[in-house]
Amino acid sequence: MQIAMIGAGAWGIAMARSLAEAHPNVCLYARNAETVAEMTETRQHAAYLPGVLLPNQVKITADLEEAVTNADVVVLATPSKAIGTMAEAIRPWLTENALVISAAKGLSPSGGRLSEDITAALAGVTNEIAVISGPNHAEEVGRLLPAATVVAAARKETAMRAQDVYMLPHLRAYYSTDIIGVEYGGALKNIIALAAGAVDGVGYGDNTRATLITRGLAEIVRYAVHFGARNETLFGLSGMGDLIVTCTSKHSRNHEAGRALAQGLTETQITQGTKKVVEGIRSTHIVYPVAQREGIEMPITEQVYRVLSGESSLQNALQNLMTRAKKEEHQEPVIL
Repeated sequence: MQIAMIGAGAWGIAMARSLAEAHPNVCLYARNAETVAEMTETRQHAAYLPGVLLPNQVKITADLEEAVTNADVVVLATPSKAIGTMAEAIRPWLTENALVISAAKGLSPSGGRLSEDITAALAGVTNEIAVISGPNHAEEVGRLLPAATVVAAARKETAMRAQDVYMLPHLRAYYSTDIIGVEYGGALKNIIALAAGAVDGVGYGDNTRATLITRGLAEIVRYAVHFGARNETLFGLSGMGDLIVTCTSKHSRNHEAGRALAQGLTETQITQGTKKVVEGIRSTHIVYPVAQREGIEMPITEQVYRVLSGESSLQNALQNLMTRAKKEEHQEPVIL
């Protein structure tokens, strides 16, 4: 099996390192030739994932055609905003019926799912489109620490094909046919992680964080189910699992960005101060207008949006959440 990993950020590098444990033919694509030269020599990316060394059999290239040609599996590990463009870029060299897996945790600009953009870009070449999501920080996956993930596709056969790719000694892959739930879970948890980082940055305690995570999960379920997800999916690895780790881990860039908000930094200062993509900021600006349009109640997302947009202070946002009208805890049926 020949695998092309498109994107040499932290997640792409971690997956290339992991997949090489079970698959001898892995090619990692990075768009910058200087980065490729440095990584070929040192076998690591010192800026994005220091200390994670790529095995010698992993080929590193800046030639997209070389990476994609004859690949049985192509994993798109670029930031979410580039997924659609990259899917179009690989089309000329993509093998018919190749498996294409999106590893990004974000949404298309319209609020739709990234797999829809990929499907449209690759129509007539392959309909074997899947996604991967779960509590999988690159810093730990790249070090081969035990973890689990979920791969999803609309067709069971495609999902199981992706599962075979990711069943590794240190990574247990489950499959799902609820690609809607898996994608929305992975994207929306980043918004809640911004809020969790903010309350941690203010200095509130464990009770506050636990409350925020739990009520944040309710928002994620509400939004995803509105668009056709099965709500039990959101209580699995790509929902609750990913939400917990992203809201609590030192590796979470979204949690870190929330802490920066608590220190008084603006959205612009946060995004310009890091080379890494903070997907939660982009997702907030996409999701909140859609939630308003569709009549989906998302109070935490609303307050994160208002803080990022400069419409509200963090203190006012927290007060607004705490003084909302009283409600029953479970106003919608929950299926576990």
